[in-house]
Amino acid sequence: MRWRFPKRVRAGWHWFRSLNENPIYLREKGSWGNPNPFYETVRRYSPFVVMGAIVLGLCAGFNPGLVGTVEDEALFIFMCVVCLPGTLLSMLTIYGSFMAPALTAPTISMEVDRGTWDILRLTPHSTASILLAKLFGGLARLPIWRVMLALSCFQALMLVCVLSVTAGTTAVSTSLSAGFFSLFIGLGALIRPWVEVLFAAFIGMYISTWVKSARVALAGSYVIVVLMKIFSNSAIWLGIWSLLGMADGGVLTGSILTPTILYGTAVLFLWWGIVRQAGKLSS
Repeated sequence: MRWRFPKRVRAGWHWFRSLNENPIYLREKGSWGNPNPFYETVRRYSPFVVMGAIVLGLCAGFNPGLVGTVEDEALFIFMCVVCLPGTLLSMLTIYGSFMAPALTAPTISMEVDRGTWDILRLTPHSTASILLAKLFGGLARLPIWRVMLALSCFQALMLVCVLSVTAGTTAVSTSLSAGFFSLFIGLGALIRPWVEVLFAAFIGMYISTWVKSARVALAGSYVIVVLMKIFSNSAIWLGIWSLLGMADGGVLTGSILTPTILYGTAVLFLWWGIVRQAGKLSS
């Protein structure tokens, strides 16, 4: 008997593939109608955003936890090569985190303010389907996804290679399989930039379900994004894990995995809150 994907998974994949025929997705993407005007307003200041992303990316892209695990000079140089795509990835993540709320914060509040949210709810689409179509349509306007995918995959692959080589000289080899640990760290590095941008997008959409003013939703989103950036900073968690007396493995876990887990958990809770609050708006 041939194994098949669960029915819900197949339905979700079919829905995703049919997005280009979804009018809600196409409107948010800007293919027809009047798309979100706030993104165009924020994009006028994109040169300043890019410069800020470059400066902050240079500061955030260098991970001292990784360099601390390398003793050989050749490997140290190799780690610097790994940090270069990490720096570029940090720049893209910062840029995406700043632009994403402008795409999602007004999505619900503008619909409610215009009185069109109830009209959307009369369509055959479920609340979750409407929200996801708005999310994907808005984020599709960001021109960063292909480059982010290439950089995140490259960085994850390089981390797995480097940690597999250096694991024999660290305390990790006495507690965990070197291969398992390397894959775990690489997976965390791969996921982190995506959940950071998703967090910024979700927090904007979540606030827009509570307030009718799109400007208030956008301003509140930026405040929370900045606070989360500070709280999830790798250097802070690196220091916390170091103070706890954790050696090499703990340093890497604290500086790479902890922020990823924080953002991932926040994204899951935000999505639950968005669907729940949007359901209340339609009642």
